[in-house]
Amino acid sequence: MIDTPFSRRGSYFAVSALPDGVYLRTVRGDARNRELLRLGAGISSVRPGRLTLTDGTEVALAGSGRALIRTTGPPALDIQVRDQYDVVVEESPVAWRFVAAGANRNYRIRLAHGTARLDATWDGERTTRARLLVTGPALVVVDEYGSAAPAGPVEDFDAVAASADEDFTAWLEKHGGSHRLAAFVTWAAMVPAGGLLRRESMLMSKNRMTNIWSWDHCFNAMALWRDPAGAADQIRTLFDHQDEHGCLPDYVNDAVAERNFVKPPVHGWAIAWLMDRDGLPDDAIAALYEPLGRWTDWWFEHRVYGGDGIPSYNHGNDSGWDNATVFAAGVPVQSPDLLAFLSLQMAALARIADRLGRPDDARRWSDRAAATRRTMSERFWVGGRFVARHTVSQRVIESDSLLTLMPLVLGDLLPPDQFEASVQRLLDGGYLTEHGPATEPPHSPDYVADGYWRGPIWAPTTLLLVDGLRRGGRADLADDITRRFLATCSAAGMAENFDALTGAGLRDPSMTWTASVFLVLSV
Repeated sequence: MIDTPFSRRGSYFAVSALPDGVYLRTVRGDARNRELLRLGAGISSVRPGRLTLTDGTEVALAGSGRALIRTTGPPALDIQVRDQYDVVVEESPVAWRFVAAGANRNYRIRLAHGTARLDATWDGERTTRARLLVTGPALVVVDEYGSAAPAGPVEDFDAVAASADEDFTAWLEKHGGSHRLAAFVTWAAMVPAGGLLRRESMLMSKNRMTNIWSWDHCFNAMALWRDPAGAADQIRTLFDHQDEHGCLPDYVNDAVAERNFVKPPVHGWAIAWLMDRDGLPDDAIAALYEPLGRWTDWWFEHRVYGGDGIPSYNHGNDSGWDNATVFAAGVPVQSPDLLAFLSLQMAALARIADRLGRPDDARRWSDRAAATRRTMSERFWVGGRFVARHTVSQRVIESDSLLTLMPLVLGDLLPPDQFEASVQRLLDGGYLTEHGPATEPPHSPDYVADGYWRGPIWAPTTLLLVDGLRRGGRADLADDITRRFLATCSAAGMAENFDALTGAGLRDPSMTWTASVFLVLSV
């Protein structure tokens, strides 16, 4: 768990082992500098409720912004003054305030018991160095605050740690079974409602990817299907920020909603998957109907350039496959995966409309879904395979990206000849390695081992393929891909993506959508 940040459900603090030490960090969305305190040199052990450093110092987290640091030795806690306006203020002999301008937050550091002194330097404008020198056994409390510093009693350290252990055990029993790491990654990434977030939400990571992106949250919701209310919160957390035109933001966190890009409309597919498992409450399904329809219509009203009625991606970021080779020759791009997702989303809307007693709407959405699939099959099936096109010139884009095989997500809704030919291309095209489906086949001249969407294996694309193959009648292949991917995660952890040839974890080593897909596929 060393690569996985130590945190807990409901906390905006995380403790991470970085190359030069172990740090208490903030995962707030608007923080420029995340490291707050250097706690020590290394980690000895980790439990859900308690982290122990090599010098015996222990850390437990309480609430959204409290850290308890218990030590029996004389550690020096290095306060990370990095911004030109960072200030450490001595409030009293047992309390100090860290005005962390680089973190956009304030922190009160105090002694619940024990002794300590501040060793700091001031250069005439700012604090340039600050260390809290603790003497003997002590309990240090770090509180995040805005304008009013927290005071009052401090919880018992062991009781805080035990409460976190109990909460994780309940989460593991409901969502994880025997898969402790995947369960911990998802549990520890939960943050409470507050700021821009209107409901409890799962961050992508408490390492670097401290946002909720507008397709990542769908996979995280799917992992929570046994808790329908929790799954609904994960789906709806992005719809809370839908704009007046129907568009969802690229990502959201407690402080920022990013709207330069979007993400692919996999929401209908995920909602239908959850409905199949009774994984959403009736009121949430009803509440999602209008927003999901507006999100679908947005693509046709605001991303169609020209008279063909086919929406486009403005950038690889919009597809979720940021730098895939489909986008190497320029943008905008019309890609068959987008039409496949939109068709599935319309099918989900038809299903919800029927459930709500709106038969005319159901027929309209069903007809649109079928028409969208026909357009995809007629316009993007060239030479026995699916291709993407440059929107303006309509030229076929030369790319072997796995993205062009994503119409397989349609399963039995794809014409049988196209489904079978696409399956054969998946098998014969070098995509399937020992560890799962590569996003660019390793024999491709554009393959890069750590090339993000130009080679590595990713959790979301794996699940989309597995689900489509299973619904298309190829359960054997779906099971085979599942076994490969689960083995890769079991060996390398819940990394952002994986080297297609070695299976090594790449980029952020602790990503919730990887853990969520692992939990979904483990059922």
